Amino acid sequence: MVALPRSKWDAQPPQLATTDKITVRNLQATVNAGVDVWGRVKSQRALISVTLSLAKPFDSAAKTDVVDNSTVHYGKLSKDIQACIQDFAANSDADKRKTTSDLMAAIHEQIKRKTVPDNKILRAIEVDIFYPKGSMLGDGAGYSLGHSLSSSDIYTQLYLRNVRVPCLIGVNSNERLQKQPVVINLWIEPVSVARSEDYPKLESAVVEVRQGFIMEGYTSELTRVQVVSDSSFETLESLTTTIVQRLGPMFTEKASEDVNEYIRLRIEKPHAVPAADAPSIEIFRPLR
Repeated sequence: MVALPRSKWDAQPPQLATTDKITVRNLQATVNAGVDVWGRVKSQRALISVTLSLAKPFDSAAKTDVVDNSTVHYGKLSKDIQACIQDFAANSDADKRKTTSDLMAAIHEQIKRKTVPDNKILRAIEVDIFYPKGSMLGDGAGYSLGHSLSSSDIYTQLYLRNVRVPCLIGVNSNERLQKQPVVINLWIEPVSVARSEDYPKLESAVVEVRQGFIMEGYTSELTRVQVVSDSSFETLESLTTTIVQRLGPMFTEKASEDVNEYIRLRIEKPHAVPAADAPSIEIFRPLR
């Protein structure tokens, strides 16, 4: 099993050959998984999305206007996911907490065992678990995993959505007078399943990166560097690359050496162009 960045996974031959998909998006549930914005173990609301890529087009279902075995009934898929979540909660051990990756594995197994017992009609399964209250400053945080059944390749992503941070940024004289909000979206990929709940750490690292300096004979106190909120950059290009450079050493310190993590970072300035929603810069870089 090979873990790939999402873009490389999408570019693999099995995914490129996919023509038909079935998706259930943002199925609401309260789950016994994940952590809150302070990193505490709490039951919380989640939005669960599942995409099933079919190995062949669902031509027979289209011709007969009947949901047959060439496709997947999205109603059954939804009910099976809900049943899986209920079983997951009922079987959770108070002494051994379940994680987001555990819930994701349970959903994968439910789909392969009950929803689509004939796995031959599937080319890939993708599951996304999004926590609307998983971000202190943004719209939420989540973890997603895609599994190619033919090649066993996977992608994993840990992400933050629409994190809003005020900062001093811009080349115009008026932009140097007052902080304006920037909107940050980022994805770490691939990320190990053991880090599926590191989104509070990731958000803290983005807003303020802490650097430790080891000197001869002693270790100094951590120096707090407010990368975004105290920035005085003129361009988004400088801000995005600086965040990646400083985030990498901090966030990868516990990562497995055999996982080559990448970061996809997009930053928007909503107030920069009055006639547009927002100009933005997006970069994709190795995290190490």
